[in-house]
Amino acid sequence: MKHIFKLTAIAFSSFMAMSFSAHAQDKTAQEPESTAIIGAGVFYAPEYLGAKKHRFGPAIYGEYQNKNGFFVSTARGIGYGQKVGDFSLSAGIGYRAGREDSRDSKKLFSSDDLKGMGDIPGSVTANLHASTTFAGGINASFGANLALSHRENGNSYEFGLSAPIFQTTSDKVEIGGSLTYGDAKYNQTNFGVTAKQSTNSGYKTFNAKAGFSQALGTVSWTHMIDKNWSVRSAAGVSQVMGDAADSPLTKKKTSPILMTTVNYTF
Repeated sequence: MKHIFKLTAIAFSSFMAMSFSAHAQDKTAQEPESTAIIGAGVFYAPEYLGAKKHRFGPAIYGEYQNKNGFFVSTARGIGYGQKVGDFSLSAGIGYRAGREDSRDSKKLFSSDDLKGMGDIPGSVTANLHASTTFAGGINASFGANLALSHRENGNSYEFGLSAPIFQTTSDKVEIGGSLTYGDAKYNQTNFGVTAKQSTNSGYKTFNAKAGFSQALGTVSWTHMIDKNWSVRSAAGVSQVMGDAADSPLTKKKTSPILMTTVNYTF
């Protein structure tokens, strides 16, 4: 997850979580014993949230869920979750990937449009999540991603809704949407430009305040090949908003995000 999803710190994490969380929860609900799922495929996404350029990259997903609540997940980290009444609650320790300021390193996630901005170090995070399902399978969720190391990177919060619109024994189509809210540190780290960064990069100085930074809408399709194998594809549109949209780093406010993976459950 750390190297595969350098993009997740800003744009891709919401997409991955929305794309896979319902799938993982479905499998757990169907199987009373502990389960695991691994998936591999490809995605297409912006170099960073607000970037003009897009690129293809490898998508890898994995999650182990024990019936006692313990889980290990590329999306949720390592932690514990349980149902409390109508709510599913979980808490875990994960990692929020950083950002590199140029493609000189030849690493997958970096951008020449960020040259002179300096690297953003990755953070160990506390990942808190709560969700509930209403009639019709509508799922409402809230997540908090809190920096435990490099706390200057700030915290982000996500509010999401998803619902199935078509379902058979082998196929399921879902729609979803989410809003990401960043505190002042988070938004300044990802979208602000300090005086030093302005001198090094040529961008004008910019102070980003706390507020919503991203809206994301998705459509996903899961096709079950057999009891173990499945293919999951998702398409999304990301919209930069608030101070993030006004940042000089934002070259394109609306961007597509695509992903497909082949998954094995056991």
